[in-house]
Amino acid sequence: MKRDEIILLAVVGTLLCLGLLMVFNASSIKALHSNGQSSFYLGRQMIFAIFGAVALFLCARFDYHWWSKLTLPLILLSITLLGLVLVPGIGHQVKGATRWIKTPFFNLQASEFCKLSFIIYLCAYLAKKGENIRDFRRGLLPPLVILGIMVILLMQEPDFGSSVVIATLTVVLVFVSGARFKHLSLLGLVGVVGIVAAIAGRGYRMERLTSFLNWQGKGISYQLKQSLIAYGSGGISGVGAGNSAQKLFYLPEAYTDFIVAVWAEEFGFMGVTFLVLLVLALLLSGLKISRSAPDRFGTLLAFGLTLLLVLQMTVNYWVTLGLLPTKGLTFPFLSYGGSSLCVSLAAVGVLLNVSRQTR
Repeated sequence: MKRDEIILLAVVGTLLCLGLLMVFNASSIKALHSNGQSSFYLGRQMIFAIFGAVALFLCARFDYHWWSKLTLPLILLSITLLGLVLVPGIGHQVKGATRWIKTPFFNLQASEFCKLSFIIYLCAYLAKKGENIRDFRRGLLPPLVILGIMVILLMQEPDFGSSVVIATLTVVLVFVSGARFKHLSLLGLVGVVGIVAAIAGRGYRMERLTSFLNWQGKGISYQLKQSLIAYGSGGISGVGAGNSAQKLFYLPEAYTDFIVAVWAEEFGFMGVTFLVLLVLALLLSGLKISRSAPDRFGTLLAFGLTLLLVLQMTVNYWVTLGLLPTKGLTFPFLSYGGSSLCVSLAAVGVLLNVSRQTR
C-alpha cells in the first residue's frame, strides 16, 4: 500500500472513530430524553459506518474508469431521487425542510448521493471534452444545464447549502479544466444573482444573513451564539471529554451540524488544531493522488472528490465559528448522518482505486 493511501485511510479512520465517540457524547442526553436509550444515535451511526465501510471496500476494488461509462444512469438516478423527495408521502419533512426519502429502515438524503454522482459525471465530461470546454455552447453549456436542473430541485427542498457546494465545485473543476475566463465570469455573475434571489425569496435566509452580519440579533442567531460560547469555554485545552455543557440542550444540532463546536468546548484550541491538521492531511494526500493519476479523468476525479470532502469540512467548521451563515451541512465522518457517512466513505474508496492505478 502506498504512502498516500496509508495517510488517507489513517485520517479517515481517525475521523470515523472520533465521530462515533462524539456522536454518542453529543447525542446521549437527547437520545435518552427522546428515545429512552442513550446509545440510540450511536447504534444507528455504527450501522451506517458498517455499510459505508463496505461501500469503501467495493469502490476501492472497482476500476474507476468504469464510472465514466455510468454517468448517464447516475445522473438520471440522482434527478429521480431529488424529484421523489418532493413527492408527498415519500419525502420526509424535518423542521420545514423536505430533504429525505422515507424508507422502512432509514431516511435517505438524496442530495448526498447527488453531490457524488454529479462530481463523477462532471469529471468524466471534462476529461472527454478536453480543450473543447473553451467553447461555451458545445463544451460548457451541457453540464451547466444538468447543474441547473439539480440546483432547482435542491432549492425546492430547500437545500441551499448543497446547492452552493455543487455550484462551487463546478466552477473550480471547470476552471482547472481550462474554461475561458469570460465564461467563468458570466457563470459567477449568474451564481451571484441566483444567491441573491434565493436569499430574498425566503425570509428565514435573510434572517440568517442578518444574524451572521449582526451577532447581537435575536432569534435565529441563538445557535451561532451558543456555538461561540462553546468555543470560548474550551479555551486552550478544553473542559475535558464528556464535560460539554452546550450539548445539554443549549446548542441545537449538537451531534450533527455543530458537532465541531462540542469538540472545541471539550478539547479546546489544541483539539481544534488537531482536527484542522487531519483535514490538511486529507487534502494533501488527495491532491497527491490526483497529481499522480494515470489519466486526465483520474486526475480530475481525485481532485473533485478531495475538494468535495474538504470543502464540506471547511464550510461546516466556518459556520460554527460564524465565518459563514448557517448552511445545514454536516462535517464528513464526524457528524451524525447515515447518507453523508456512506457517500463520504464511498468517495474515499474511489480515491483509493485511483491511487492503486497510478504510475
